[in-house]
Amino acid sequence: MAKKGSNPASSGDASRPRRIVFTRDATGLVREVSIKDAFMIVFSLVIGGGILFLSVQALQPGYFPGANLSISYLIGLIFVLPLYMVYAIFSRAMPRSGGDYIFVSRILGPGLGFVASWGVWISTLLTMGILSYQAISFISYFVMQFGLYTWNPSLLGWSIWLTDPIWGVIFGITLVLIFGGFLIISLKASLWLIRVLFIIPLIGLLAIVWVLSTHSPLDMVWAWNNIFGWGATMDLLPGAFGDLFRVAFAFPVQYYWLSYYFNSLNGTTGATLSAVVIAMFALGGGYSLSLIGGEVRDTRRTFYLAMVVSIILIAFLYVALLYPLQSNWGEFIKLYDFLTYTKDPLFGMLWWSLPQFSGELSWLSGWGSMLSKDTLQYWILYGGWLYAGKIPTPLPASIPLFAAPLAGLNWLGLFIIGAGALWLINSITPMLFTSSRYIFAWSFDRIMPTKISTLSERTTTPIYAIGVSMLVAIIGIVLSSISTVQAAINAVFLGILSIVLTVVAGILFNRRRKDLAERTYNPKIRGVPVITICGVISVFFAVPLILGALVTFNTGSILVIVIVYLIGAIIYLYMRRRNRKAGIDLSEIFRNIPPD
Repeated sequence: MAKKGSNPASSGDASRPRRIVFTRDATGLVREVSIKDAFMIVFSLVIGGGILFLSVQALQPGYFPGANLSISYLIGLIFVLPLYMVYAIFSRAMPRSGGDYIFVSRILGPGLGFVASWGVWISTLLTMGILSYQAISFISYFVMQFGLYTWNPSLLGWSIWLTDPIWGVIFGITLVLIFGGFLIISLKASLWLIRVLFIIPLIGLLAIVWVLSTHSPLDMVWAWNNIFGWGATMDLLPGAFGDLFRVAFAFPVQYYWLSYYFNSLNGTTGATLSAVVIAMFALGGGYSLSLIGGEVRDTRRTFYLAMVVSIILIAFLYVALLYPLQSNWGEFIKLYDFLTYTKDPLFGMLWWSLPQFSGELSWLSGWGSMLSKDTLQYWILYGGWLYAGKIPTPLPASIPLFAAPLAGLNWLGLFIIGAGALWLINSITPMLFTSSRYIFAWSFDRIMPTKISTLSERTTTPIYAIGVSMLVAIIGIVLSSISTVQAAINAVFLGILSIVLTVVAGILFNRRRKDLAERTYNPKIRGVPVITICGVISVFFAVPLILGALVTFNTGSILVIVIVYLIGAIIYLYMRRRNRKAGIDLSEIFRNIPPD
């Protein structure tokens, strides 16, 4: 006899009509996410490494050194808006946990829906692991600046030790355990945490906009040297700021630098259009709000406001950051990128991170008995690394790296750096929250063991779905400490397959599932469904995103993609066969939207 509330399979009697056999008659999830919460979740999911790191790192050799980033990001907004409209319409029509998995599986087929969402689930959790791992670079910078602010040499030493990969792993795992624990204990507590971790870094981001908009290009000379040391070299460009130029114009680096610089002046239009790929990545992620559709209170307004309106606000916030930054210090950033990320072994990182080989650098005067407050900054940046037995490396190029010195060696500069770290950290809870609903939805549809969709009787949270997601995220943190693996899985992070299939599902929604289209939300313009119009537009706009992903392909990337999706296909085929043996026809499940 079946337990109360269960939805048992048919016993196999051919005369008995088939029954829909979801794991149970209702998901049991509670609609606790308000419009304000949805806004904060989208902001937390979208703002992160795509703007703080990739925007300024896109100017490095081999990428888009001549790009006008503000224009690139505005074009990127135009490209992603139709895509967000597709997700918003689908989310209102089918507001259930699982998002694009539900859309694709109900329209194009369960196999495609599962395999595509499986790839996104893996890539999202691995991305979350990398973000939490990389947050340690901001924390190292924060500790260094706080050590200079308080004049505490022990903290300066810690800023070096924190760059060790083991600290990134420890820090990332700790964050996942804490935030995942919050999600398991209480969704309300997690939503409160999301609010706090949204407001603080948002204030920091607005502070960066203010700092960048109120300083001139010459201010960077004083600001940079105030943090990284004035040294003793008296030149037109003194101190650490001038050292960048002295290295760039030293033999034989000068030939590479001048070639790179003049090439960046040509092909500006092409570089700007090419950088749209970076912008689309930086504006992505908000689609994941659809994954928690079954827990959103106001499904009529939330998805339009939180997805479409939010992404417009975020894009203009990006431009408010990038325009003054590139207008005033674009050449300095290109120089920093050139010296930091050039991969030729004869120059680039070697010259920048081991400057003791060049007698032209002002920091050399700080050795021995001449160490003082300003030259100690040089010692900690270079000599301190050697003292610690580690190879020195430059700080990763980021917006907070260039904005914090302009704020000064004070609490505001520290706050800006801390806000940068929080923008990476505050994505962990929303990512765990949304991605865990993938595996919950699979389990509810019986493509994963039904135990995974079990809810805690006390907290009504899917503890097993969250726990499995935490485990994969921890694996991502460990893998992110291995650069070759990180590079190999970058192509998977974009979730191209799921995005493309969702767009195709939007185009075919009214043809393939007319029954669903007629009884769900389906706005039209002169008889043509809006979701079809947006889907067709998105197909053309998705081309640069696909091409951008192909550029990153190498043997490792292809191997990872094949393995990830092959595992997903095997799981689906196995579970389909297992359900058939149990007398459960999955096709009956996928003809219907899951119960609320």
